[in-house]
Amino acid sequence: MQASSQSTNSNQLPSYSARGRYYRGSFFLWKKIFGLFWYYKFVRLFLTSKSREERELEFYKSLGLECRDFFLKMGGVYVKLGQYFASLSHLFPESFTEPLQDLQDRVPPHPFSEIKERFKKEFGKEIAEVFPDISEAPLASASIAQVHSATFKGEKVAVKILYPGIEEIIEKDLKAVRKFLKRINRFLVTFDFKIVHKEIAKLVGRETDLRLEAESMDRMARYFAEEPDYVFPKLIPEWSGKSVLTAQFIEGKRITQAGILKKGQAKSRPVDLLIRAYILMIFEYRFYHADPHPGNMIYTPDEKLCFIDFGAVGEIPPSQAIALRKIILCAMTKDYPALVEALDELGLVSKKADREKLEEVVRYSMEKLSKFLSDTDSFKNIKFEQIHTPEDLKFLKEINSSLRGLLRMIQLPTALVPLERVLGLLVGITASLDPYRTVLDYGEKPFKGLVFQGENQWQKVLVQEGGIWGQAVSLPGELLQAVKNLNRGKQAYKLPDLEQHTKKMYSLGHQIISTAFILFGIHYGTDRLDKGIETQAMVAYGVSVFFGILLALSVIKNKFSSKRNRQ
Repeated sequence: MQASSQSTNSNQLPSYSARGRYYRGSFFLWKKIFGLFWYYKFVRLFLTSKSREERELEFYKSLGLECRDFFLKMGGVYVKLGQYFASLSHLFPESFTEPLQDLQDRVPPHPFSEIKERFKKEFGKEIAEVFPDISEAPLASASIAQVHSATFKGEKVAVKILYPGIEEIIEKDLKAVRKFLKRINRFLVTFDFKIVHKEIAKLVGRETDLRLEAESMDRMARYFAEEPDYVFPKLIPEWSGKSVLTAQFIEGKRITQAGILKKGQAKSRPVDLLIRAYILMIFEYRFYHADPHPGNMIYTPDEKLCFIDFGAVGEIPPSQAIALRKIILCAMTKDYPALVEALDELGLVSKKADREKLEEVVRYSMEKLSKFLSDTDSFKNIKFEQIHTPEDLKFLKEINSSLRGLLRMIQLPTALVPLERVLGLLVGITASLDPYRTVLDYGEKPFKGLVFQGENQWQKVLVQEGGIWGQAVSLPGELLQAVKNLNRGKQAYKLPDLEQHTKKMYSLGHQIISTAFILFGIHYGTDRLDKGIETQAMVAYGVSVFFGILLALSVIKNKFSSKRNRQ
């Protein structure tokens, strides 16, 4: 376990009541919404293009600083929210996300006296007795805990200790968040806010029990045991518990400090390792690190990637993993009807959705994405106008739909919320380290390697599901699409005299079978009669007569059919 920055300010979080935290959060939220509305609807209209850029740089920098200070002051869940925003450099201006980077591991620490008290409460011993040389200044301080360096049995270790009273602070945060979600459900977007709140509470609640984190870290290390490019800290179990986790110290720096690529350079190794790791986690192990902000990933001096802080993890059921794989395969082969089916299997399509209309939306979105990727030079600090264009509204009008109607077609199951957050963080980190490539550029090769190569379970699934998925590897694009459309009943092929020839082949088959039974009956009957078994002989001759009649009727029928066709 490691953290890359050091903070020495002693600053205890203010103690607000649950109601006080809610009002402060509400006031800050509406204040910022009004500020954004005022700038974009009024101020921006009176600025020149040059002054607009300068003003926006100043505006977003100020907004980022204010958000950072507010999240730090509130602590708890709010810091987690800020960490998420900090990683979305592909959506938000760098002037906004840069101040938020302080939330990754520079949260003001608690006094060491409180840390010693928490350690003694956990083990009944003074921390100095176990770790005589422990550093009182933390290596890093985060949203719910801080990390101190020490030595144990001659090896450098990192000791993570929960903040005193953090459980109570989180409880207050969750009550405030529930009210926020309820208001959003009422006035903005309809969703089951109770289930969403339950998932958030479950995710954050895990992080307050470090025993669960230790189990997850050990489990992930076992999964990656055969992967030489990845490192996981070794747990020190005798000094790990509910509020304390002690593990091997890993030297290195945060992944975002590994160096930003310039245009024309080869792929970033840290990003390559990161995306490959998540391909394995999601599609092979179905168990993933659910909080991949830069402070939780260490790039070591020997160019390996280390994951720390396993407080937030997620598991993917086999059915969801298969559906996710189908989505990617369908996107690669541009099979939009099957893509909609896969989205439905994943639970992203509402029951009231118009499937044909949704298929058109998916087709338009994928084609737009393809064009966007080919036309965009840098994927860092993408402007809102680059993503949402006037053509979008024109398209919705053409299919007689609206943005509100589109939102009603789709839904996000609460079980997928952590995975959606992970994807956002991965996109942000990729844009930060390699502005000229996307997650797709880094993920295509390891995904194909996992799905299409080697004797693994995915290859078996491809064959067993048979179907159209295995054919995607070998059939040419146009032929594959035609086969899929024919399979779904959306396309028909007409060949001259196909039905007539089919009937003739059908009749010929019957005639051959009848002839075989006739010959067999005559041969078997004659044999039985020579042996004096008259009963069996008569039955055999009877079978020959029966099939002889069928053969005669078939021949007569074919002659009449041929005459009608000639006429």
